[in-house]
Amino acid sequence: MTTMPNSHNTIIDLLERNARSQPDSPALIFEGHSFSHATLHQAVQKQAAALHAAGVRRGDRVLVVSGNRPEVLVLLGAVAWLGAMLVPLNLRLSSAEMAQQARDASPSLLIVDAGCASLWTAAWPDGMAGVPLETLTEGVNGALACVGQSQGHVPRQDAPDLGVIMLYTAAVEGHARGAVLSQAQMRASAIQTGGVWSLGVHDRWLGVLPLFHAAGMGLALALLEAGGASVILPRFDPVAAVAAVERHDITVCATFAPMLGALLDTATQNLDGAASLASLRVCMGLEPPDVIGRLAALCPAAKFWSAYGQAEVSSMVCLGLQSERPGAAGRPMAPTEVRVQDAAGCALATGLEGEIAVRGPTVFLGYWEPETQRPFKPTDPWHRTGDLGRIDEDGWLWFTGRTAHKQLIKTGGENVYPAEVEQVLLEHTAVAEAFVFGKPDDKWGEAVHAVCSLKTGSNVAAAELLNFLDTRIARYKKPQSLAFLPAPLHRSTHVST
Repeated sequence: MTTMPNSHNTIIDLLERNARSQPDSPALIFEGHSFSHATLHQAVQKQAAALHAAGVRRGDRVLVVSGNRPEVLVLLGAVAWLGAMLVPLNLRLSSAEMAQQARDASPSLLIVDAGCASLWTAAWPDGMAGVPLETLTEGVNGALACVGQSQGHVPRQDAPDLGVIMLYTAAVEGHARGAVLSQAQMRASAIQTGGVWSLGVHDRWLGVLPLFHAAGMGLALALLEAGGASVILPRFDPVAAVAAVERHDITVCATFAPMLGALLDTATQNLDGAASLASLRVCMGLEPPDVIGRLAALCPAAKFWSAYGQAEVSSMVCLGLQSERPGAAGRPMAPTEVRVQDAAGCALATGLEGEIAVRGPTVFLGYWEPETQRPFKPTDPWHRTGDLGRIDEDGWLWFTGRTAHKQLIKTGGENVYPAEVEQVLLEHTAVAEAFVFGKPDDKWGEAVHAVCSLKTGSNVAAAELLNFLDTRIARYKKPQSLAFLPAPLHRSTHVST
């Protein structure tokens, strides 16, 4: 294990430390190309100069529409260098959702992966024609591509307390809000995670989680903090993922359901069998007991970790070995504190259920406010997560549900807020009321379902109403079933789950 600093400095400090201490060690591996820590540091400086030449200044937002590729991490370093902020959009969003988030962020520059050009063209918001657009060309060809033209060296403008990334989440009122995280908060999370897992220079992460998610970006930074490497895959493919684990001796794997099951299926079908996943020592995710049992049988050296976290707290704040406390979400990672509290914000005694709250160096700056062009900083140091849980006598957190103000469906690693889907259903002229809820699902963890009541004299088929949603919300938010009930439809209406 490497010795990590006891302070939470900037992302640039981290990159410079790695470039000095292990310049030739791999930092990023992508499609057969390995990029050293020195190369990454140089690419960040070059990209920062190019962004500056394009007009990006301290506090500006740079919006990115891209798949998984190392240049996304270069862009994160470049905006950190300039004191600006990266805003990566979820590629699974509808064009309308992308446009809403782009207008909300008010970026000074848009960067679009060439492979996502058609996706973004459909989403281009009205009134943003004056914002410059840069295209990230496809293919690294052994070098980290730079967006725009670099013009010399630009002095560092970074600071620990500056927002460096904005992740859209928490659509509790029908539209997503941007959670703003600082450089110090992202580094604090990386240090905590690396400390629990004893990450070091020889660790490799299987980068199949999207970098536009807090978990994906957080894990990439955790490996950089430890001096290790991220093996980034452009998309999840179980055959390619198993091959990458074997080829690069990957040690860390974090997945969304049903990825891990697919990895185990593929490995079992290989002639090598368990040997193809033999290097794994840390696996993490939200998986059913049967999948965790299969992992233990096929890869006895790999330990499965449960976790709890969200974008607002820089990814994970609790980790725990599933074998030690099956069903629990883990223990808080010091120095971040986790407690359970009542509606008045008072801490509850051991074993009592209440709202999970988090305090410490990983808690975000606040939600972005377009009117003021800055995040709103809450006065309460305890962040209310909107989740319910209890803490047992040994300090383990048990997740038990969601509060009334934050109903959430977790499907395949993505967050779906019922209020957001309900709002779109109500845009149909025939719909009087809508109620969206989740059901347990063997493959995805939870699945989205809906019931609606129609306006008097109106008539619409379920298939037609579901088709109405296609261009308005992401596919993963679309209900798998839709039923009609007589009006009025109240929240107290019994729905069988």
